[in-house]
Amino acid sequence: MMLLRLMSLGALAVWGAQPAAAYAPAAVPERAERALERVRVCMGAIEAGSAERRAACDESLSSELNRAIRADLLASRGWLSEASNALNDALRDFDAALKAVPNHLAALRGRAHALSELGRHVEAEALIERAMVIGGRATLLADRALLRERAGNIAGARSDLDGAIALDPSNSWARGTRGRFLQDESEHEAALADFDAALALEPEVTSYHYRRGLSLAALGRSREAIAAFDGALRLEPTVVQVWLERGRAFEALGHEGPALASYDRALRLDMRHEAALSRRAFLLQRTGRVDDAIAAYDRLLAVQPSAAFGLNNRAGLLAGLGRREEALRDLDRAITLVPGDGNALRNRAQLLLQLGRNDKALRDLDRAGPGHDAGAWHGMRGDALLALGRSAPALEAYRAALALKPQDRATLFGFGLAQEIRGDRSAAAAAYGALLVVDPEHEGALERREELLPALGRSIEVWPARLSGLWRDAGDAYARERAALLGVYHALRPQAQPQPVLALPTPPNPLAALDAALALDAFDVPRLVRRAQFSIGQLQREAQARADLAVALLLEPENPAALVQRARLSFRDGAFAAAQADAEAALRSEPRSIEALFQRARALTARGQFSAALNAYDDVVAVAPANAAALLNRALLLQHAREYERALADLDAAVAANRADPDGWVARAALRTALGQTDAAIADFDRALSLDARLGQAWYGRALAHQRRGDAAEAAADFAKAQALDAKAEERYRAFGMAP
Repeated sequence: MMLLRLMSLGALAVWGAQPAAAYAPAAVPERAERALERVRVCMGAIEAGSAERRAACDESLSSELNRAIRADLLASRGWLSEASNALNDALRDFDAALKAVPNHLAALRGRAHALSELGRHVEAEALIERAMVIGGRATLLADRALLRERAGNIAGARSDLDGAIALDPSNSWARGTRGRFLQDESEHEAALADFDAALALEPEVTSYHYRRGLSLAALGRSREAIAAFDGALRLEPTVVQVWLERGRAFEALGHEGPALASYDRALRLDMRHEAALSRRAFLLQRTGRVDDAIAAYDRLLAVQPSAAFGLNNRAGLLAGLGRREEALRDLDRAITLVPGDGNALRNRAQLLLQLGRNDKALRDLDRAGPGHDAGAWHGMRGDALLALGRSAPALEAYRAALALKPQDRATLFGFGLAQEIRGDRSAAAAAYGALLVVDPEHEGALERREELLPALGRSIEVWPARLSGLWRDAGDAYARERAALLGVYHALRPQAQPQPVLALPTPPNPLAALDAALALDAFDVPRLVRRAQFSIGQLQREAQARADLAVALLLEPENPAALVQRARLSFRDGAFAAAQADAEAALRSEPRSIEALFQRARALTARGQFSAALNAYDDVVAVAPANAAALLNRALLLQHAREYERALADLDAAVAANRADPDGWVARAALRTALGQTDAAIADFDRALSLDARLGQAWYGRALAHQRRGDAAEAAADFAKAQALDAKAEERYRAFGMAP
């Protein structure tokens, strides 16, 4: 955990007050400047990596004689060693610094931290108290809070943090740590206040966003929690636990799709993460995706074979599909792992009842006990006892079940059967009658009661049930006949005058749909890429497109679709090298991506690498032989290389592939004009203008063709039309090729 390092800045002051010349031979200015720079790097005044800082400390210590400066350098190197867990090296440097300057504050703090990490908490706290006499009490209270937490003195740590914050409200570490303590004590509102304060001071600390999200989730503010988790992930997108908690928050909102996507992303980062595997499997089970849920439990159990709950849940899914023996094996394994698991025992008992293994089912039920659903447990015991021919105890079990669930259909039917087996037909008939009140169409109860009543001399009671059935059947038949007659009537009646055709509904706006989806889940990468794809070219949307691609590539740096769209934007910006790099990166993931191949070819052309571009278009056409844009662009490159016959063949193919694109007709017409095929060229220009009469370049090209054929009047008219439509008509026309 990073702390505020109270590094002494006295070194620089001492340097000015006591120049190195007092202790060493005079140095040339360049050497003096380098020495000062290395000191500043070592002590963190100039930002550098840990390896460079350590090298700077070593270099400075090899020549520095000033005791105060040496103490600062040693303390800085000690903190570097402490951060890399080289605690004995750190202690040596802190001890050396304290020999040079006995009350060196940074060395006292550093030695206390190293001792605390070594478990020498009493010595560490004594050093902090010694340092407090010198100064910097707010920072030292925060230090002591950390040391006390390591020692298990949470109350003392909390008290120190309160004191540190009272003295220095800008201590973000103290705020964040106190927020964590408050969170652990379920004081989430107070924790939020501290996390908010910490983030106001240091908005780029991932743990503050994450912890804030946890408190918001605990308070039921799931939407805000997701925003907080997103803030953490924008800083560090590879933290698995944040993705997991984000998924939980989406589940709390009832948004299963984004929840599942969050769990999937957590598992991309750590495919063996047990909590993510469990939540994903359970969510699939809860949403009824049985086959996917079974596969998810398979994956979980491959990682954690002793996950009894996974075996139990998979067994339930398998049993629902009729795969009872597989389910039984899972339950056997679960109970072997956790012999007293009442839930697994009850589930196995239910399965054993279905398989007719009633004695084993009864044994499991007795071992399991009632659990949370005592009514169902008593009912299953009754079923097992009845199947074993023990009607008297079965009746007792059914009575206990009915006391808890008086209208349970299976229990009422079992109770009737048990009474019937005991010979109490009257009680049996009453039980079946009670069941028919709950479920008038229960076939088993109707059949058994109809058989019992005559034997009881109550045949007259059979007829109401029979009549009810007859009326029901007759009603169904009447409804079918009436529907058929209505159909005939509607067919024969005079048809009404046709109503005016209503306008078809406006097709949904894809961008609006994407906006709505991304307002829910801002990290849905496929939708981010699609929104960027739709937005490029719309001035009011391009900033959004860039932001979307930045988020998509933050989460998935090698996403080929996002790389291709960024290549499009880079090409528009004139950053052709960047466009080429993105296209090539996309091709490493998807070597046959037509879009990536095309963007690479475009970028190479724009960079003037025509030979490489021609090869790149060959790659596009090899994958997509009918890609009109690639054929057209390759034809232009072939013209540049003076391979006119090949160029003409490509243009023929481009026109055949997309006959509605005027550019293909204009390009072929331009080449035919250059080759002297003026009649064919004019025909192509005519076709282009029939598709779009506003194309100034087509009018200009046809004017040239007329001119070559000697049709001066037609040429003049076409030139005038081209100029009227587009002042750059000639420039646009020349872009289609070169004369041979």
